[in-house]
Amino acid sequence: MKQLWPEELDAFLDRHREGDVTLVDVRHADDFEQEHMPGSVCIPALAINERGAELDPKRTTVFVCERGAKSLAVALIYEANFSPEGEVYNLMGGLDAYMGRLAYGRPKIRVIRQSGDLPRMLMTAMDLEKGAWRFYQRLEKLMGSDGPVGLVRKLAAVEIAHMNLIHAYLKRLDPHAPDCITLVNTLPGSLAEGGESLNRLFERMKEGELGWRALFEVALEVEVAAYEMYRGLADSMDGEGAEIFYTVAGAEKDHIRMLLAEL
Repeated sequence: MKQLWPEELDAFLDRHREGDVTLVDVRHADDFEQEHMPGSVCIPALAINERGAELDPKRTTVFVCERGAKSLAVALIYEANFSPEGEVYNLMGGLDAYMGRLAYGRPKIRVIRQSGDLPRMLMTAMDLEKGAWRFYQRLEKLMGSDGPVGLVRKLAAVEIAHMNLIHAYLKRLDPHAPDCITLVNTLPGSLAEGGESLNRLFERMKEGELGWRALFEVALEVEVAAYEMYRGLADSMDGEGAEIFYTVAGAEKDHIRMLLAEL
């Protein structure tokens, strides 16, 4: 799956013959009726598993949503579940960026670098999971009583479970490692999964007093970045390291589905 930036879309379509590219809008049907890109088809995010077979797997497919987070998640699911022959793209920034309604920047993604020191890699993963837990703690405060706060609490609790899971692997590799609570308390947890600083995320979440749906879009970006990071790491490894990070990547995909269900 590749990223396509809004300023690149028109030239990208011009380089392809008509009929070679399918634009898939994953917003709700009502939003699609109000505004959409010419020639695009509407397959709402939650319908991708049921309707993904409607898409020609030999064509290049570009997924689109409001701001690019939901479509990124759907693109990942489509690619994983349908294994299309054609290339799969996500429009970063979505319709809002393409239409000039959204200022955006290219994200800095921090990847846990593969090394021979698997215990250190696991400690870094625990640090990122702590950052994700802190993210959901702040998200709950910003939401107040508006929206599905119960889901946010559940996601925060799952991040704690992830820390325990990764720590169990760590203890298996290094019996002298500190207990989970002691170790977590020494970690800064200043980055979200995928590498964006929490302070920057918190600033984005407060801009314009975002409603809970927009806040969930930010959460979806975090979870998609986490999935890509852990899956990419697992793909580059063998043996126990691959097993560990495939397990965590699978958990992140579950988070994506949970957030999509609310959006």
